[in-house]
Amino acid sequence: MLDVIHDDIFSTEVDAIVNPANVSLLRGGGLCGVIHKRAGIELENECKTIGRQEYGDVVITPSFGLSNCKHIIHACGPRWLDGKRGEVEQLELVHQNIMHIAYDNGLTSIAIPAISTGIYRFPVDQAAQIAITAIARQQQTKPIHVYFVLNELDKFNVYQAYKNQISVNCL
Repeated sequence: MLDVIHDDIFSTEVDAIVNPANVSLLRGGGLCGVIHKRAGIELENECKTIGRQEYGDVVITPSFGLSNCKHIIHACGPRWLDGKRGEVEQLELVHQNIMHIAYDNGLTSIAIPAISTGIYRFPVDQAAQIAITAIARQQQTKPIHVYFVLNELDKFNVYQAYKNQISVNCL
């Protein structure tokens, strides 16, 4: 099952939320910084022990101070440079890896923001198509309730419009 909702990711009760992480996994700007702040210093300390990742990688940690989930999936989405340096493939890979780690950890519900569309400047329309298509493909093998949770109305509208365009059979 796949839903697109206009809400705050911290208001969605799920097994895990996805942190649009930087490759250091440390507190950054945007939503990543907010997640680290709300989860507390334990999250920062845990991420220091995990170490640097690559674009497309995901890791899972406890949620520490967050009350709406048990886990945080840290997803290293790509920076948009010019679209000719593997950004599309990396964004698709990160969404595939989110689902793999969710399956591996027995999760039944996850909340995903619009990865890479903030300070990493990935075009929202392309990101929505890549993300929803990648998740829908994974849903065919083993369903997990996936919520794309978008706080910004413009991003919500783009993701919702793309979800409505794709085949109902994929979802």
